[in-house]
Amino acid sequence: MRIVAVALFVLLSMGEALAQAPLYDLTVKVDATKVSWSPWDGVPGLGTSRTNINARPDIAVCIVQAEGKPQCLWRPQGRRLFSVCQNAYTCTFEKVSLPSVPVGLLFIDIDIRLHDLIDIVILSGNATAAGEADVERALLAAMATLTPGLSETAKERGLGKAKVLPLRQCTSSLCRLTQSEFQLKERK
Repeated sequence: MRIVAVALFVLLSMGEALAQAPLYDLTVKVDATKVSWSPWDGVPGLGTSRTNINARPDIAVCIVQAEGKPQCLWRPQGRRLFSVCQNAYTCTFEKVSLPSVPVGLLFIDIDIRLHDLIDIVILSGNATAAGEADVERALLAAMATLTPGLSETAKERGLGKAKVLPLRQCTSSLCRLTQSEFQLKERK
């Protein structure tokens, strides 16, 4: 009987801990053009002019852990994927639950065939790098699957390397990446 009571106590404690995982509003602001100066979507020759009505990105974010599949925040409709903010430079993903750090974020521009990489980042919790290498390997694998068209030029500009930032820094101010910036606001 005592074992059952202890097991029940442990399960209830775990349930409370899981229920208390913080939720965040994740706001991403993407630069007006890619690092290469071409528009995110639309016709490259038209740049970001008014005639290029679909030049803005369709932002999605994937949460990547060292193990398991990425959890991507987008709207599937049939065989197509859509952003929660179609054709927008800024997108807020509400009530995002982040697993324990380190955790990776993969920001992409959803396209019909080949998605564009916006940025990748690893959020860390403290000064140690424990687990960050595993998360980076998982991020690079997710990046290779979701954005296979990443050019060598883009890699040379730093898009193929994950930046490591403390989670706390990105909850108190904007965190600048290569082609975007983002901030996490904890929901109360």
